[in-house]
Amino acid sequence: MRTTTGVRMPHLATHQGAGGLTITASVLPTVPMVQAHLAVPLRLRDRSDLAACDVLTACWPDLPACARFEQRGGIVHVRRNRQWMYFSLVCAADQLPLLAHTLAAAVHAEYPEDLVRPAAAKAAQQAGLAVAQPAVEATRRLWEAVYGHLPPLADPVPDPGEVLTVSARQVTAAHAQSVDPGPSHLVVVGDLDVDRLFARLDAALGSWHGPADPAPQLPSLRPLSDRSVHRHARPGWQQTLIRLAAPSSSRQDIDALPAALAAALILGGNFSSKVMTVLREQLGLAYRATAQITGIWDSDMLVIEADVAPATVDQAMSQLGKLLEEFATTGPTERELAAAVGYSHGAYNLALGSQSSRASCLLSYLTNGQPLSRISEIPARTAELTCRDVRQAAALFHPRNMSGVICEGTAPSTDDEAGSVPSITPR
Repeated sequence: MRTTTGVRMPHLATHQGAGGLTITASVLPTVPMVQAHLAVPLRLRDRSDLAACDVLTACWPDLPACARFEQRGGIVHVRRNRQWMYFSLVCAADQLPLLAHTLAAAVHAEYPEDLVRPAAAKAAQQAGLAVAQPAVEATRRLWEAVYGHLPPLADPVPDPGEVLTVSARQVTAAHAQSVDPGPSHLVVVGDLDVDRLFARLDAALGSWHGPADPAPQLPSLRPLSDRSVHRHARPGWQQTLIRLAAPSSSRQDIDALPAALAAALILGGNFSSKVMTVLREQLGLAYRATAQITGIWDSDMLVIEADVAPATVDQAMSQLGKLLEEFATTGPTERELAAAVGYSHGAYNLALGSQSSRASCLLSYLTNGQPLSRISEIPARTAELTCRDVRQAAALFHPRNMSGVICEGTAPSTDDEAGSVPSITPR
C-alpha cells in the first residue's frame, strides 16, 4: 500500500510589470527576511557572447548599488547557469525599498572601463580555475558527443583568454541584447505585503524596457542520431569520468514527464538509487554515481555520471549497461516506485518550506517554461504512477539510446588518444 503526504500548492500572486516582467510573489514569514531572485535569459549565439555574458555577470556584484545593499546587511549573489543569469538579493523585510532600488540599478547598469576591466580579470581567473577541473572537461566532451559540437549555452565556462579581452563595449552590447524584462522572471518570497511589493517594484522598474527590435529566437538543439560513446585519455587524472546521455520525454509533456522524473530518480537520483547502490555500495567501483533529467535549451536529456577508478572502467561500463537494459525492460518494483514517490514528495515539501528553497523552486519551473500549477500537479501525478508507466519511460534510457564519453585517467603517449571503448550495451 503506497502512502504519501501530498504536496500543497503554496499561495502565489503574479503581477505583470510595465515592461513585461513577470513578478511572482509568495508570502512565507518564517523569518523577517525577503528573498528576491531575478532570472534573465542570455543571448548566447557564439563563444564571444559567452565570454561577454560571463563578464556581464561578474560586473553586477561590483555595481555601486550592490555595494550599498551589502553595507546595509543585504546579500548579493550573481551567477550564470547555461543560458540564464541569476541575480539574487536577500535582505531584512524592512529593506524592501532598498531591494527595489538595487534591482533597478542593476537592470539599468552602465559599464565603464574601470568596472569592466577588474570584472573581466576576475571572470577570467574563475574560468581558468574551472577549465582545470575534470568535471568541467567531461561535461564539455559529453555535449560535444551528444550534439556534434559544443553549443555555447551548454558550455559551463568560456575560454579564459577570450574573457580577459572582453571590452566595455561588448558588455554594454550584451546587456542591451539580453537584459530584457519580457522573457525575464522575478520571484520574491518572504515576510512581505504583496500589494506593497508590487507597487514598490512597479515604481522602481517601470522604466525597464527591452530592445526595440527583439533578437530572433536561437535555433533548436537536436541530438545526433548516431549514438556512440567516445574515449578521451587524460594523463594525470586520478579518476575516470563516465558521462552518458539519452533523450528523455519533453518537460512540456505533462502526461509523460512525471514517469520520466520517477525513472531518473529510481535510477540515480538519491543515495539509495540503482546506480549508486550497485556501483558504489555493492561493487565499490564508483565514488559517485548519479542520474537526472536535465534541459539544454529546448531538448531534455537523462544524464548519467559516474566517477570511477581507471582500472575499473570496463567493469563499471558493463554494470551500467546491465542496469540500464534491465531497467528499460522490466521497470521498477512496486517497492522502488513507492520509495521514489515518498522521496519526491518529501523533497518538494522541504523545498517549499523555506524562503530560499521556495524561491529557487518557483524560479526553476519558470525558467523551464513550466506553469507554476505543476508544483502540485507533478507530485499528484507521480503518486498515481504504476510500474508499467515508469517502465515505459525507462525504455527511453536503454543502452542503445546512450551517447557519451569516457574521460579516462590513464597515461597514454598523447593527450587525447583514441582507443577501444568499453561497450555500454551488454553482450
